[in-house]
Order: sequence, then C-alpha cells, then structure tokens
Amino acid sequence: MTTIARTPDVARVPPAWMSWVPRLTLGWATAYGLVRVWFATGHAPAWKFPGGDLLIPDWPSVAACLVSAALVVAATTWPQYRLVIGLLWAAATGWIAVSAMALLDVVGGVLPGLGIPWDLPGTLSRFGALAGAALLAGTALARQRQLDPTCFGCSGRRQALTATPRWAVAAAWIAVGGCLLRLAAQAVVGFDTTPYAAGLSMLLFEGGFLLAGIALPLLLVYRLGKVFPRWMLLLPGAGLGAGITAYFGVGLLQMIAETLQGKVAFDGIDLPQSFFWVAVPAYFVWGVGLAVATFGYYLRTRKPCRTCGRR
Repeated sequence: MTTIARTPDVARVPPAWMSWVPRLTLGWATAYGLVRVWFATGHAPAWKFPGGDLLIPDWPSVAACLVSAALVVAATTWPQYRLVIGLLWAAATGWIAVSAMALLDVVGGVLPGLGIPWDLPGTLSRFGALAGAALLAGTALARQRQLDPTCFGCSGRRQALTATPRWAVAAAWIAVGGCLLRLAAQAVVGFDTTPYAAGLSMLLFEGGFLLAGIALPLLLVYRLGKVFPRWMLLLPGAGLGAGITAYFGVGLLQMIAETLQGKVAFDGIDLPQSFFWVAVPAYFVWGVGLAVATFGYYLRTRKPCRTCGRR
C-alpha cells in the first residue's frame, strides 16, 4: 500500500483571511472614527447609562481609532517587528476594556425583567468597538503566524496540554473564591439591597450567577466537565471571563482614581464604601480566575491543526 505524506510546503501559502483582515480593520478604524467624531461634535444621542456609551470620552476614542489604524499600517509595513504585534494585542484589549458595559447589554437583553436600561444606540456603539477589538486581534494573529511560515494554521501558538495544569486548577478555585467573597459582601449588607427588580428574571440571574461563579470554573478543570461539549464550556468561560474582568477591572481603576482625587466612589448609592471595596475586587478576581481556567481548558482540549496535524 502506498501512502502520501503531507509535505511542509502545503502550509506555506497564507490563508486569504490574513490579507483581508488588516484591510477590514483599517476600514473599521476609519468608519468608527468618523462616528466618534460625530458624537464628539455634539451629535451624540442621549445615552441611558451614566458617562456615555464607552468608558472613555469621545475625543480620546477618536484618538484611539487613529492609533489603531496606525498600528495596522505599521504591522503591514514592518511585519517582522514583534513590538508592533504586541501593541496590536494591547489595542484589542483596550477596546474590550472601554466597551465593558456591553456586559450589561447582554445581561439586560437576556433578562429584561431585571430593570437594566436598554440603550440601543449605546449597545450598537459598544459592539462596534468590540468588533474592532476582534479585527485588531485578527490582524495581530495574522502577523504573528507569518513570523514562522512553517505552518500558517498554527505557528506561534502554545503547545497543547495533555492534562489540566496546576495553574488552571488554582485559577478555577480563585474564581470560586471571588464569587463566594462577592456573595459574602452582599450577605453583610443584605440581599434585599440589590439594584435589580425582584421576579423570575432575578431568580434566573441568581442561578446563572452561581453557575458561572462555582460550577463553570470547576467544570473547566475537573473530569466532570468532559461530559459537556467543548463549546458549552469554552464560550461562556471566555465570554464571561473577559467581560467580568474588563467591566470590573475598569471599575476598580475608576474607584482608585476617584479615591486618590478625594472623591467618593459610587456616590449616591445607599451602600457603605466598604461594600464596594470588597465586591468590585471580588468580581475582578473572579473574572481573571475564570479567564485563566478557560485558557487552560482551551489548551487541553484543542484539536490538532487541520493543515499540518501539529497540536
């Protein structure tokens, strides 16, 4: 019997997306930048969330669009520089952070009975920023893989794992600890002080809260999680991990900045300051732990490259 082995040359032709993603990213930076200019010149709609649609003012968001476009041009002009690739990843992370209120859009859309305001223009703006983050990340990934053309399908990625690493297990338990600490803070001030409306949506929210804070992190790192389809753990783990980390990470930075300026964080909310200094860091720790545990799960369950077979 004659067998045909796959030669290394089959992976040397870069896939089409590596050429069109940077161009699409430039188009996004231009279009979204013009939208931000329109908002900055007094044409913004009346936002329903305090502070606007993003967590940065309008003109800095215009500057962020210009910087994003410049990074894409730099990555195209000098594709061999790892610093530019790193800055592209940083820019993508930054856009996720400033769009952190998209987490409220998702929760409010899934559970409308909670009373979270539905702001369609703000939602579209935030998800537009998240689309830019995805495009910037795609551009960074394309340039990163082109540094090692042995296989454009998988070069530059970390080696897959055969077992759950200890750091992923530790991260999962840290996430559980953050969730329990958040619950403890709420227990101290009373469970009747939540800002959300009571009802079926609140019960579903509390159930999801416990699933995302206790069940999901542990399923990502222990054997019981193997009975679930990969996407069923990977998608909520990545989405919630990134969303919680971004939203409460930015919130924690704002609390620190306001405190250093002599202001009172969350002024106007009838809760003690000690509650926020426990609850917000607890959320942040929960999000980081969940994101790290999800990354470990991704490495452990990743399938071989379709092009070269490497894991």
